[in-house]
Amino acid sequence: MFDLIQSDPARFFDISLYRVPAVLLALVLHECAHGYAAYLLGDPTAKQMGRLSLNPLAHLDLVGTVLLVFAGFGWAKPVPVDPRNFKHPRRDDLIVSVAGVTVNLVLFITFTIACVVVDRFLWLPSVYRSSDIFERLLFNDGTLPYILYGYASEFERWFSHPALVPVLRFCAQFAMINLYLALFNLIPVPPLDGSHVLNDLVLKRDLFASPLASRIGMGVMLLLSFSGLLGTGLSWAAGGVQRGLLTLFAFGG
Repeated sequence: MFDLIQSDPARFFDISLYRVPAVLLALVLHECAHGYAAYLLGDPTAKQMGRLSLNPLAHLDLVGTVLLVFAGFGWAKPVPVDPRNFKHPRRDDLIVSVAGVTVNLVLFITFTIACVVVDRFLWLPSVYRSSDIFERLLFNDGTLPYILYGYASEFERWFSHPALVPVLRFCAQFAMINLYLALFNLIPVPPLDGSHVLNDLVLKRDLFASPLASRIGMGVMLLLSFSGLLGTGLSWAAGGVQRGLLTLFAFGG
């Protein structure tokens, strides 16, 4: 995405029309899931601080949001949680920690299914029957990348309902943004959700990492992201998850 700004600004803007809303919605729902889970478990802190809002400004972290738009992974401002309000602090902290990731994974599955459904009606029947689902729906192979990144006009003669192209583009972007957000947050580095999961299930230390540990953890994440290692690892993991889900539809077809 960074290279695209210089090489083809118009196409970057076109992609951003779908990617930016997908990022904002995924981040907001992720953080609201944390806050609402905490509220149901007896901690009203997030609600009192306005963090159950669907307003993106209540949740966005500048660096994390920019990375999510351009690199596909990132973060929002952590939801404030006071474990003293929990009846079972470690168990409830685990539930709150996985709530955001769970919502993202459910959205990934839901909107991948939506992609499959939209794909079914997008193409002419003869093209749909003769083409393998992987050729169109795998985001790193086949025709879908061209449709996603602004080359839909090259396939117009094979479309049955070309008006569905924007729907497919948003569903695909939203599905993958949610998957990347879930996988990123499962990394066991403070203050990401994965560090809470590791601590609550295995280490059994204090529920929250120190501010210093959190700063160090995010510094490590930034270094890995700028080195390209983080993006490569997440792409590999996301591709495996995506292929596994789409295999179900390929066998079904």
